[in-house]
Amino acid sequence: MNAAEQDMQQRLDTLNQMIDTALDTALRNRSGLTLVAVSKRQPLAVIHQAYQLGIRDFGESQIQEGVPKVKACPDDITWHFIGHLQKNKVRKAVLHFHYLHSIDSLSLLHRVDAIATEERVCPKIFLQVNYALDSDKYGLHPEAVETVLEAGLAMKHVACIGLMGIPPANADDERIQAYFQGMVELRDQLKARFPDWPGNLSLGMSGDFPLAIQAGSHYIRVGSKIFGDRI
Repeated sequence: MNAAEQDMQQRLDTLNQMIDTALDTALRNRSGLTLVAVSKRQPLAVIHQAYQLGIRDFGESQIQEGVPKVKACPDDITWHFIGHLQKNKVRKAVLHFHYLHSIDSLSLLHRVDAIATEERVCPKIFLQVNYALDSDKYGLHPEAVETVLEAGLAMKHVACIGLMGIPPANADDERIQAYFQGMVELRDQLKARFPDWPGNLSLGMSGDFPLAIQAGSHYIRVGSKIFGDRI
């Protein structure tokens, strides 16, 4: 193992200790949590290092950067698209990514379903919620989520598996906890309306993932804690 790999292994060991501590606090086990390694702006060599250390879920936020990586990496990787998805990039997203975390409108959902139908695939999707009504963020208004989810659950070529959210920038722990709790409550309300819906949560990034885990997140999106500073 070279020096770069040793550094990444140390970061990953530290990250896993933090994850385990948060899981223990929440009386959860690791089987209900997926770590998505956010590899945006990381070169292929670094992604291959992470792969050699056992990571199999990677997240990209731009189609033009992510698709070449998907094509160049091993087939057993699960790819997550986590950035804002433009309608003219939907076909590439559907063809190359297994999960789409950022479906933020009914029209975008319909486009994903139409293209997935044409391509005979069925991506797993999260509805992105702008729970804090932040003008700087994309996402559905919380009151619109039920209508969009109902439409998605009726579609045959998308699998609406949950909700994604991003807390306000520079929020303190108390505000972040309140944000995550609000997302959990919204999920629970929707789960009561649609009991067969999985209701997964994609919450938590490098700066707040322990709080997200304690709130019950199923997918955390972590970059710098694995890769260090981006190039």
